[in-house]
Amino acid sequence: MLTLIFGLVLVSYLAMKLVWYMNPPSRPHYNNFFAYDYSTVNYVQFIILFLIPSIAALFLYRSSFKTIDSFYDQSLERVKKTFFILEKNKETVLVVGIVVFWIFNLMEHGFFRNLVEDKNPFHSPFDTYHEGEKVAFLYTFLGNNEALKHMFIIHGYFLEVLTSYFAYLIAPENHSLMGFRILFTLQHLMSWLGVIWVIWEIVKFTTENKNKILFKLQFILFSVIFILGNGSFFALNYQQGFFFFQLGLVLHLFRELTQSHPSRKFILVVSLLVGISIPLGPLYSMKYGPIFCVIFILFAVLLFFYKEFKLLLVGSLIGVISSGVIIFLALGLDQLLEVGKMFLYIIENYPPRFSAPLLSDANEHYLWVPQLVIGILIICSVQLIVDFKESKNYRSFVQENTHIIILLFLSTLVLKAALDLSDKGHFREIASPSLLLLFAFTSRWLGKLTKFSIFIVQSYKFHTTIWVLVLVTMLAMNMHPKEAFRHVKPYWKYISADDDFLIAKRKYSYLDAVKEMRPEVKDMECFYTLNSEGVWYYYFKKPSCSRYHMLQWALSKEGSYEIINSLRNKRPRVILFSNYNSNRGLVTFHANSEVYDFVYQNYRPYKLVGNHWFWKGSSRGMVGAKLTELDIKNKIENFVYNNSGAVVFLNGILELKNIYNIDTLYVTSVGNNLPIAVATNDISMVQIKSGSLKIPWSIKIPMINISPKTKVFQLWGYSSSKHERIKIGQNFELDHTKVNKENFKLTDTKINM
Repeated sequence: MLTLIFGLVLVSYLAMKLVWYMNPPSRPHYNNFFAYDYSTVNYVQFIILFLIPSIAALFLYRSSFKTIDSFYDQSLERVKKTFFILEKNKETVLVVGIVVFWIFNLMEHGFFRNLVEDKNPFHSPFDTYHEGEKVAFLYTFLGNNEALKHMFIIHGYFLEVLTSYFAYLIAPENHSLMGFRILFTLQHLMSWLGVIWVIWEIVKFTTENKNKILFKLQFILFSVIFILGNGSFFALNYQQGFFFFQLGLVLHLFRELTQSHPSRKFILVVSLLVGISIPLGPLYSMKYGPIFCVIFILFAVLLFFYKEFKLLLVGSLIGVISSGVIIFLALGLDQLLEVGKMFLYIIENYPPRFSAPLLSDANEHYLWVPQLVIGILIICSVQLIVDFKESKNYRSFVQENTHIIILLFLSTLVLKAALDLSDKGHFREIASPSLLLLFAFTSRWLGKLTKFSIFIVQSYKFHTTIWVLVLVTMLAMNMHPKEAFRHVKPYWKYISADDDFLIAKRKYSYLDAVKEMRPEVKDMECFYTLNSEGVWYYYFKKPSCSRYHMLQWALSKEGSYEIINSLRNKRPRVILFSNYNSNRGLVTFHANSEVYDFVYQNYRPYKLVGNHWFWKGSSRGMVGAKLTELDIKNKIENFVYNNSGAVVFLNGILELKNIYNIDTLYVTSVGNNLPIAVATNDISMVQIKSGSLKIPWSIKIPMINISPKTKVFQLWGYSSSKHERIKIGQNFELDHTKVNKENFKLTDTKINM
C-alpha cells in the first residue's frame, strides 16, 4: 500500500502539471450568470486527473512490495530514534514548541490568519443578501397557514423559514436579526458536532475496545487534522449539520451490529430514528437531504448482510412512514406539492453550469484539493479490493468494511457537484467526506500494522508530554487566540443589539432609507425589490408580492411572468428598483427583461434615499411621460464593447444651459419608447439629480436582450418631479458584431444553490 501511495503522489504531480497547462482562460461571469459552458473541457481535465493515477494504481498494485517493506522497517526505526532523542531533551522540545505556538499566533496578517473560523462575528453589519435571503420569508410565513404556496425556497424550509421564525419567537421585539444570528451560529456548531460524532464512530469501528490509548490518540489526532483542514482542504457548511447527524446515526448502528450484539429494542429504536430523519432531511436542506436519501438506499442494501435485517427494515420503514405522515398532517397536501414543484424547478433550472475551467479561480497549486480527493478514492478502492480478496465471504467483508463502503460511496456521490462548479470553493465544500474516508482508511491501516500500533501506544505511555505538545502545536496552527479573543470579546456587548443598530452599521444609508420609506410602505399589502436583497421584506415587515422573493431566483420565463402577474394583481405602490448592490451582480435585467419591461411601463422613478432608488406606480409608467424639449448638449465619449459580458458601456457628459433635475438616463431603440437599459449606478443617479450644469453619466446596455436587427438607438432623460422625458442628442448606432452573444445561452442560464 505504501508503494501505491508514493507512486500516486509522483504520478498525480505530473497529471496536475498537464491539466494546469491545458487549462483554458477563465471567462468572466455576468451578474452571477455564467457566460460559458466548460462541460467538455472540465470533463477532459478531470478524466486526466482521475484516469492517469488510476492506471498507475493498477500497475503499482501488481508490483512487488519487498523494497517498500524494507523502507517501512527502516522508517519505523528512524521514528523510534527521533522519539528517544526528544525524550532526552524534553525542556528543549517544550521551549521550541512554545515558540512555534506563539509564532503561529502572532502572524496577524500571515497565512494561518486566513484559517480563522469566524469570518462573520456578531457585531459586523448585517449581510443584506446572504443573511437577508434567510429572513426574507418571515412576514410571508407569519399568519399564513399555507405559506409554502407563496415562497420559493432553494436552501431548505428549516434553514430559510423556520430559523428566522424561531428567532422571531425567542428574541425581544426589534431584536430578531441578532436572534437569527445566534441560531445560525448554532447551525454551524451542529455541523461541527455532527462531524466529531462521525470521527468518533469511524475510530470506534476500527479500533479494538481494549486498545483505549490508540483509540484516544486517533480520535484526537483526526479531530485536530479536521480543524486544521477547515478553510484549506475543505469548508464545513452550515447546511451539513443535520446530514452529519444522520450519517453518524447510520455508522453507529452498523458499528453496534458488527462489534456487539445489541438488543432488539436498540435496533428498532435506532433504525426508527434513521427512518424518521429521511423525510426531514430535504426539509432541512434541499441540497444534503436528497444526498442522504441516496445514502439510505445503500443503507437498505447493506442491511441484508446482517441477520437482523428484517427488524432493521421494519424499523426504518415505520420511521419513514410515521415521519412522512406527521409532515403531511402539519403541512397538508397542497404545501407538500409546492415543495415538490420547487424541487423539480431547482433540478431543471439550478444545475451547476460548468462556470469556469477547473479551479480557474486559484493558482496551479490548488489542484492538490481535487487530487487529494481523487487519490483518497483510488487508494480506498484498492484497499477494498485487497480486503475483498482476503475475506472469507461476502457477509464478513461487508460487515468489516461497512463504514468505508458508505464513506466511499458518499465521497463519489458528491464529487460530481464539485466537477460541475469547478472553483476551489465548491471542491472544498464537498471534500469533507473524502477526509473522513481517509480517516477510516488510516485507522483501519493502523489496526493492521500491529508493530506500528504497539509502538505508538508505547511511545505515548513514555512520551505523553511530547505527544500532547505536538497535538497542541498542530491545533494552534488554526486557532488564533488573539483573533479569537478579538471576535469573542464584543459578543456580549453586541448580542443585545437591536435591528436598527445592525442596519445602521451597514453603509450606504440603509437605516435612513428604512425610516423614510416605512410610513409609505406601512399600508401596502406587500413589497417588492428588484435587487434581490431579501432583507427589505424584513425591514418593512411586509411579505413579498411574489413567491420569488429574490428576483435572481426566477430563472425561467415562466418565473418572470409569474412575478409580473403578482405585481399586476397586487399593485404595490412603491418598489425598490436598485441601490449600490445593483452593480455587484444582483441585477438580472438580462435574464428577467420581461419584469423590467413591466416596471418601465407601470412605474417611474420616485425617491432616492442615499443610493436606494425607489420607484412609484404610475399610469403608463416612465414611458408614458410627456415629451419636453430642452437645450442639452450630449457628448458620448466612447462605446466600450464588453465581449465577455455581452454588454456595451456608454459614457458621456450632459451640458445644460439651465439647471434642470434629471433623475435618470435610459436608452431605447428608435421607434420604441420602452427602455432597454436604465442607469442604475448610484453615482450617476446622484450626479444627475444634483442639478449640475455639467453631468458625467454612464449606462450599461445588455446586448443579449436586443435583436441584431435593432441597430439605431436613442438616449433619454427623465424628470420625476415633472413626469417628463427629454430626448437627448441624436440617434446613435451600436455594432452587434463586436459583442459575442453566443457566450450567453440565456434560456440555459443557471446559478448555484
